[in-house]
Amino acid sequence: MKKIIALLSIALLSINFASAQKTLETKTAQVRFIAADDHDIDALNKEAVSRLEPNGKLSFIMLMKGFHFDMGKMEEHFNTEYMESDKFPRALFSGQITNINTVDFKKDGKYPIAVTGNMQVHGVNKAIQTNGVVEIKNGIVKASAQFTVTLKDFGIGGIMIKMVADKINVDVTATYQ
Repeated sequence: MKKIIALLSIALLSINFASAQKTLETKTAQVRFIAADDHDIDALNKEAVSRLEPNGKLSFIMLMKGFHFDMGKMEEHFNTEYMESDKFPRALFSGQITNINTVDFKKDGKYPIAVTGNMQVHGVNKAIQTNGVVEIKNGIVKASAQFTVTLKDFGIGGIMIKMVADKINVDVTATYQ
């Protein structure tokens, strides 16, 4: 009888541990960028897919054609001339929240995080480090971060970039299920 009780206790603890350690996902993460020098260059993608694993592994993938501008002509130029979206259709991020152990997913609050990883845009990979916040509210997990990207670091250039913007501010928000 003691063995059965011990086995049931271990099984219940394992189930609780496994359920508390589930992978979080969303297909509606938002990535917005605004040119650092020209706020007319402003686009939003509301269809980024993201996963946050219990060990802090974090990933994002989005279609470049998912970015939408207020002006249709800007969107066309973005996809054809700058991003070459037919040739490089996706942007990717794969990284790690390095201090995931400081986030208490069972307790409401805002938790500062540090993120490192690799971002691929326009076929170019680049190491990225940034800070962000994981907010837990009523059991819902929301992560956000802001960082600046230099376009030439990703092979995005040309005469128009020099005239328009060479740096963009990126704002990422993901509400996980």
